[in-house]
Amino acid sequence: MPLRVAVVGVGHLGKIHADIYAKLAKKDPQFELAALCDVTPEAEQAAKALKVPYVPDYTKLEGKVDAVSVVVPTTYHRKVGGFFLERGVSCLVEKPIAKTAAEAEELCALAAKSGAILQVGHVERFNPVVRAAGPYLGRPRFIEATRISPYPFRSTDVGVTLDLMIHDIDLAVALAGEEPAEIRAAGTPVFSKSEDVANARLEFPGGCVANVTASCVSLKKERKWRIFQDNGYLSLNLLDNEGVFIEKSEALKRGEIDPSKLSLASLGVAALTFQLEKLIKRVSLKGDKTPPLDAELAAFVACVRERRTPLVDGPAGLRALKVAERVLACMKAL
Repeated sequence: MPLRVAVVGVGHLGKIHADIYAKLAKKDPQFELAALCDVTPEAEQAAKALKVPYVPDYTKLEGKVDAVSVVVPTTYHRKVGGFFLERGVSCLVEKPIAKTAAEAEELCALAAKSGAILQVGHVERFNPVVRAAGPYLGRPRFIEATRISPYPFRSTDVGVTLDLMIHDIDLAVALAGEEPAEIRAAGTPVFSKSEDVANARLEFPGGCVANVTASCVSLKKERKWRIFQDNGYLSLNLLDNEGVFIEKSEALKRGEIDPSKLSLASLGVAALTFQLEKLIKRVSLKGDKTPPLDAELAAFVACVRERRTPLVDGPAGLRALKVAERVLACMKAL
């Protein structure tokens, strides 16, 4: 029998989930987009366009699906995700995993009890340039993350911290390998009642510091990461799928060159030329062309089939949410 997957919540992002699953179904006879579920006329039209069943009530999917993408508003993640998890139906729950850490803990407990796979939609983990940077990632010392975009003009039940910044919180926690010991944050509303601009400084026990900025009132869209570590520096453009790794040269690592004691004027060499030729190695990073969400959904399907733990499982989503809650709790109004 094919693996039957449904999409619950067919708004902007839910439609993208449905389209990706529909393409997968055309390529894989052992996969089936079993239904689209929402209460809106647009969802019914989307189901007709994809020639799949339309179900207005998610409880009617019981016994008819093996897995679901839960793409409803965050407020309903616990209710909808919990319904399926307690019945052993695997779930990909969009980020944040839930509205509160307490609700997220309940979802994790339900998945553990029933044996269902629980994956959280932190899609940047599947970003091609992030994956390309993997072999060069070491111990981070300082992280600078910027995620800004124009106002979305769509309804959202969370502020920019839980909507955007949580992506970078998840990545920072994953890279540091621990939760921050100290957090300082500031933010302000601009167009909405929640914070539309926010900045957080995360200080980790191991010494790493992450400075994370998110805004949904920018005039441009930008997603950039800069990672300074013992063995070099990474600059990643998550939006344009490109980056660079700057590493110390072997001569510099061996202590054969001491830049502080050199007089480039006497050597007759330009500073930038000497730096590029003698002090550093530059590696260009370019990810493959697989869109992050396509890779994320394919990974979810593989985890359900193979019964293995997802890259971003329930506990990982819970950790990111806990840190985000701490950011909000200490956020100073600007």
